[in-house]
Amino acid sequence: MNYVILTKDGSLARRIEESLVLCHAGGEIFADEVDMLRTLRRKAYDLIVIDARTTDAASSALVSWRECHSRQNTPLLVVGSFADPANLFQWYEAGATDILSLQFNANEFYVRATRAMLLNTSPADRDPPRLCVGAYTLHKACCIVELRGKTIQLTPREFATAWLFFTNAGVSLTRAMVAKSIWGSETDCADRTIEQHIYKLRKKLSLGAEHGVTLRTVYSVGYRLEVSSSAVLGHGRYEGGTARTPFAAPARHAGLI
Repeated sequence: MNYVILTKDGSLARRIEESLVLCHAGGEIFADEVDMLRTLRRKAYDLIVIDARTTDAASSALVSWRECHSRQNTPLLVVGSFADPANLFQWYEAGATDILSLQFNANEFYVRATRAMLLNTSPADRDPPRLCVGAYTLHKACCIVELRGKTIQLTPREFATAWLFFTNAGVSLTRAMVAKSIWGSETDCADRTIEQHIYKLRKKLSLGAEHGVTLRTVYSVGYRLEVSSSAVLGHGRYEGGTARTPFAAPARHAGLI
């Protein structure tokens, strides 16, 4: 197990290191968030620990980075002293797996860190990280779609939309379903906004007869992803997980920019 710690408090870093001795863990300590992010881009870690006194949930560059880069699901433990409960909610909303008080003892930190990593590796109720449909391969961990050897980088919201349709190929999804799944609300997203979003996705992924996968507009209903018979061999092939039932709304994509 390896971990990374963001803190300017040397004594806190030593306490965390001592807490994780039983895991035979090794880690790196950073006082600057940008330096830590540079390392995270090059190396994968099993656990990220943030001292909330070093940065806050609203301005943390790490929070934005985790939304669309690899290992975005790495468990995140936040340690701090929180006088205002609203700060706790902000960190949880930003993706914290767990939050501990600065007064934690070694056993508590060890148990909470171990539990966070076990939850992270459990396959139950988790979408597979990679999906193959026809000529397309979607990589959920990094918001990338591969098309016949070409890599297409999508924004988090674009990828969330693509994942929604590709995991529900052949199913007509209403505009309300799309709005609720991607924007988190049926009322905060106008039809015109959805249409523009679908248009951009079609163009970026070159969806059409040429590649055997088409995103059609269903009159007075919404949209449906169709896979041609020539591409059906690769349709619905999941790697790293099991297939979901049709239309399971990915609520965690709500609010992506």
